[in-house]
Parts: sequence; C-alpha cells; structure tokens
Amino acid sequence: MEIDINQKKISIGDKYQIFTDGQPTHSAASELFNLLPVVNLFENNCGMPRMIISKRLSWFKAKYDITQWDNNVLEFRTNSFWKLHYHCQDGKDAYDIYGHRGRKYSIYKNNLQVACWDKKAVSWFAGDNYKIIADKDCNFNLLISFCLIIDNFSSNDNDGNAVNIDLGNIGFQAKKIDLNWKPKY
Repeated sequence: MEIDINQKKISIGDKYQIFTDGQPTHSAASELFNLLPVVNLFENNCGMPRMIISKRLSWFKAKYDITQWDNNVLEFRTNSFWKLHYHCQDGKDAYDIYGHRGRKYSIYKNNLQVACWDKKAVSWFAGDNYKIIADKDCNFNLLISFCLIIDNFSSNDNDGNAVNIDLGNIGFQAKKIDLNWKPKY
C-alpha cells in the first residue's frame, strides 16, 4: 500500500491532501488560532475527524496526543531526541518510529516493521511531500498521524520560499534502516 501526503502551506496553517494507491482518501488541516498546533485528519466524505493531533507543551521533545474518532487518546512521545526515536502505545500494540540518515523513517509495530516513509528532498512553491509504503493490514489513520506529527515537529516554517531543500538527518540513529524490508500485500 502506498500513501502520498502532499502539504500545502497557507498563511496561517497547513493543509494536506492524502492519496492511497493513487486515489484521494484523506485530508488534514491545522486548526487556526490555537496556542499549540492542532491538526485534524479526515477521511474523504466524512465530516468528523478520524484523528485529532494535539501538540503538548515540551521544549525539545515531540509530545503529542492523538485523539481517535472513539475519543481514545494515544500518547506520542520522544524516546531519544538525538537518535530520532519516538513511541506510541495503542492498547496492546507498541509503535516505535525511527528516523534514519537522510529523510527516511521506519515504523515498527510490536518490534516488526510495518511501514516506512521518505520525504522529498526538494519542494517547489508548496510544503513537504511524503510517500509511505505500508503493510496492507495497517491502521492507515495512525500511520498518517505519525507522519503528520513528525512533519509538524520538525517544521522549519519556510512559508515564503519558492524552493525548499531538506538534506535530512546526518546525525545519530537509534536503529539502522532495513533496506531489505518489503510490505505485505
């Protein structure tokens, strides 16, 4: 399964168009006039958000709450700021998100890789672009939420630039990327 996330920066917030296997399936938008960022993730043709991503006060670490459609709240937290390692618990399922050198991330569910994403190096007149490759039986709303959180947390607010170049991570990593990983279809 392939999920494309295309960000459009607007003057006050961000909007995202999300495609699954080439078809438009989701959208997301930042809420306006909040002290800390809040992003709502919608499935197409659904007026209620499936996920509400809320940033919590934290100086250097990613600290977000993900409120699901059923009001269940998940905590997305930083395990290691320097090694780009994040964690989220969803009931019995433990998700670990690892940043790698460059612009790549891997998502592990209960110590098994279920997805990865890559961010485009160059964006023209717009925001960031991500491509998630995932197992077919994944919780896509949660995977998209993880990507939106990392985008929000690492945002460098290049709103007025015509061309943005991202060299990615050149530092430490908690886990090396598995170049042999393939999604289950």
